[in-house]
Formats: sequence, C-alpha cells, structure tokens
Amino acid sequence: MRRILIALGLLLIGAGGAIGLQLISYPTEHEIVKIGTMSASLTRERPIPLWLGGVTALTGLIIVALGARYRG
Repeated sequence: MRRILIALGLLLIGAGGAIGLQLISYPTEHEIVKIGTMSASLTRERPIPLWLGGVTALTGLIIVALGARYRG
C-alpha cells in the first residue's frame, strides 16, 4: 500500500508539472456558420488552467508524504 501511495503521488506531481508547463490541453469546438444543413465549426486547443496544475501537484505532495508515513 505504501508503494502505491508514493507512486500515485509522484504521478500526480508529474501531471501537475505538465499542466504548469502547459503541455496538456483540451479541445473546444464552436459552431461558426450554419446555413441550412451545412455548418462550419472551429476546434481550438485550450491549455488547462495553471491553478489546477498547482492543486494537482500539491495533492501529489500530500499523498507522497502520507505514503512515506504509512505503517502497515
């Protein structure tokens, strides 16, 4: 259990770092023009907010600390 907690925490720290460096994004799609049955849309890649990366990394640090203190 201890190794699983530490591994999960390290994974979250890595994900938080990737978000902080803006390496992870998500697509958004907007419909621009619609004429009859035809439509044109725009797909745009947006970065995940930096505050979410900080929260993810902080959560990872807490889980690593809990895993290091875990006895059992």
